[in-house]
Amino acid sequence: MAVCRNSFPPTCLLTLILLWLPTLDSAHLEVIGPPEPILAIVGEDAELPCHLSPNVSAEHMELRWFRKKVSPAVFVQRDGREQEGEQMAEYRGRATLVETNITAGRVAVKIHPVKASDDGEYRCFFRQEESYEEAIVQLKVAALGSDPYIYMEVQDSGEIRLECTSVGWYPEPQVQWRTPKGETFASMSESRNLDEEGLFTVVASVVIRDTSMKNVSCCIQNLLLGQEKEVEISIPAPFYPRLTLWMVAVAVILIVLGLLTTGSIFFTWRLYKERSRQRKDEFSSKEKLLEELKWKKATLHAVDVTLDPDTAHPHLFLYEDSKSVRLEDSRQKLPEKPERFDSWPCVLGREAFSSGRHYWEVEVGDRTDWAIGVCREDVVKKGFDPMTPENGFWAVELYGNGYWALTPLRTPLPLAGPPHRVGIFLDYESGDVSFYNMTDGSHIYTFLSTSFSGPLRPFFCLWSSGKKPLTICPITDGPEGVLVVADAKDLSKEIPLSPMGEDSASGDTDTLHSKLIPTQPSQGTP
Repeated sequence: MAVCRNSFPPTCLLTLILLWLPTLDSAHLEVIGPPEPILAIVGEDAELPCHLSPNVSAEHMELRWFRKKVSPAVFVQRDGREQEGEQMAEYRGRATLVETNITAGRVAVKIHPVKASDDGEYRCFFRQEESYEEAIVQLKVAALGSDPYIYMEVQDSGEIRLECTSVGWYPEPQVQWRTPKGETFASMSESRNLDEEGLFTVVASVVIRDTSMKNVSCCIQNLLLGQEKEVEISIPAPFYPRLTLWMVAVAVILIVLGLLTTGSIFFTWRLYKERSRQRKDEFSSKEKLLEELKWKKATLHAVDVTLDPDTAHPHLFLYEDSKSVRLEDSRQKLPEKPERFDSWPCVLGREAFSSGRHYWEVEVGDRTDWAIGVCREDVVKKGFDPMTPENGFWAVELYGNGYWALTPLRTPLPLAGPPHRVGIFLDYESGDVSFYNMTDGSHIYTFLSTSFSGPLRPFFCLWSSGKKPLTICPITDGPEGVLVVADAKDLSKEIPLSPMGEDSASGDTDTLHSKLIPTQPSQGTP
């Protein structure tokens, strides 16, 4: 090493500069990540940034983002080229480099779209020759699930059991039950399960014993996002106390009558009861006949309905005739289309109705969960919007052990027996959608006086998988004539109509008065 004494000639100065150069080149570089965790929503994009300090170019450095192991990594770039061979399979096609200002050492890796499994810690790694540094980046993933759905069951004891269900949450949400005054109480049981996409499905139940409670709401909270979803349900008034008082009153009346009445009064009372029962039976028969006539007339407007595969959820499998559909646990690889349902397991009919009257039947068999009806052609098919008239759905469903009309607070339907085939009648101009139990011809429910806007399409939904499908029934030949009762008080006034609504020109009065309502084809249980 050269040593200069007492002075610094040019030769000594050049020597010192050459000695200092390695020290300058090997100056310590630091990799700096974001100071706070990065929050990302499932389905959106997230960027994980890092930069060098001091700000030097990273164009010729090896850039690597990895999780627990250095390789395989989330993303690797070396010599300015992406190294796909060193990339984890789940990030291929989802991780790309964002060169924010690579000449100043500022870069980021973009993950798109974000999944629940992306949550956690990442390491940002820079290497040049034998020198390398890294920084930690925290990614917090969140998802806001569907609106809660409350199923209500009245138990034999008179207590009411409520079960709240919601899907698509991350991280694990919290559940609260609330009274109208804002008081909260805990669930009696809760379960949280992960679906195939890593999102939580939460089910919470509670038993209501306080008969004074009128309304209860289920609130599900995502604490990471600071957001919640809440739905309220009305508690029906208790009926067991009324039934007990009525039974006591009848017992007291019978005892008093037994002590005070004579044999003649007793027989008179029996005669009165018998006549009352006969009048009631006669009235019930008239009511049943009127209901039967309504759906008989509806069948005159039968249309051929088929299923539209372009709208079917990937878990729904359509049969070749486009008349039957079933739900499977496996998911089909189908082209993404704006008209396809991606959250609710639903499918629409091909036919669109903008006017007139239309009727079709659906074989539901003994399936334990389904929803059918009509909806607007332009309903939102992405996400978990509630199926209510406000959102363009007019439908009824079987869910759990109960039948419901899909109104905003869900209307329970007390049916005499389970329908195996359901008739649907749409009167566009009147704004009515009616449902009939084709097993016994009884009326199920009617959405009245709706102001429709735009085309309506048949709507079908399945809530669980199974071998038995929903099937659209084939069109049968219409009846030759239909008896219309002019007045429920006088069944003798019968007006025969032709299937097309034209008056019969025949003068054969015997033929006219002998036309009965034709029996429908056999509707056996599947």
